Amino acid sequence: MRRNGRFIFAFGCVLIAAGLVSLFLLQMYTKKAEEKNIEIVRIIEDILGDHREGTKDLEREAEMPALQIQGNDFIALLEIPAHGLKLPVYKTWHKGKVLSYPCRFYGSAYDGTLIVGGYDRPGQFVFFDRIRDGAVVTVTDMTGNVFSYAVERVQRSDFAQAEILMDEKSDLTLFVRDAQSLEYIFLRCVEK
Repeated sequence: MRRNGRFIFAFGCVLIAAGLVSLFLLQMYTKKAEEKNIEIVRIIEDILGDHREGTKDLEREAEMPALQIQGNDFIALLEIPAHGLKLPVYKTWHKGKVLSYPCRFYGSAYDGTLIVGGYDRPGQFVFFDRIRDGAVVTVTDMTGNVFSYAVERVQRSDFAQAEILMDEKSDLTLFVRDAQSLEYIFLRCVEK
């Protein structure tokens, strides 16, 4: 009986150590992704210069142009000034990439169908559970066109299927899975 107790204790210690190592590695990865995002944003801003409010004579069916930086294709710069957030948006949905930066799930800013998903961690969308209606969100494409939105409503759901993500009343939808509640949080935005 005493031998089983020692084994259980040792096994518990190994599990705790593994959990601590995993947490440490996740924090390191998060910090590295945050630093990389800052670098990519700086590169995009340098390329675009004093962009902002470029021509809005856009074809509604046109694909948002991508800019390749460090081997990755980005279609936009996403900003939420109230939270000091500036992030590059990856061209397509990719489960591996969404850990580093938000990814376009569907659509375009040109026709009011853009859906972007991110990750609930520092340096990305960790604040989503605190954002309020009316918050300003901007999306700058890689040619300098700026699209300004206001958060119209915040929704929660247990699921994030396409029919839930698509919302005809919204021009932009941002979403994340809340790590604490395991619900999806959707920011439904309308163009200003």
